[in-house]
Amino acid sequence: MSAIVERNGCLLMVRERQPGERERWVLPGGVAETGELAHAALAREVHEETGLTLAGPMSLACASQHVVTGDPGWDGTWTVLTFRAENATGTLGPLDPDELVLEADWVPVGEALVRLSDHPSRRRREPLISCLNGTSPPGTLWLWPGGPEDSPVVVPPSPR
Repeated sequence: MSAIVERNGCLLMVRERQPGERERWVLPGGVAETGELAHAALAREVHEETGLTLAGPMSLACASQHVVTGDPGWDGTWTVLTFRAENATGTLGPLDPDELVLEADWVPVGEALVRLSDHPSRRRREPLISCLNGTSPPGTLWLWPGGPEDSPVVVPPSPR
């Protein structure tokens, strides 16, 4: 899961380095622990990666689901929830127990979109960019039934 946190025309981002990969800027987030609900997991991950505390509630920005194969430790069906969060308080500074996050910063939205567009996974970058630039409505579901090079099935939320 990941968090879209905006302040004064900037997005909260973290510079991280996954083992065996180059550094990249991403939205803060991570994986829920066993028994942890999504909002609590996201608040914990944002705090660990940025030092900031989120005050709820958070709304669903987008969701995506895809299958990973051939990547030991990551194989399986992944559901990625991205929430909009507000009222981040505290002092910026990673507290990451995994030591993957190297830096947290507020990045102007235009620059953040450029940094996100550099992400190697279409299944991660396309839903986020579409959500952030307004080409898909909040709550859109992105399904990737084929491989990463196939087109996604994009399901907009039902009108109320």
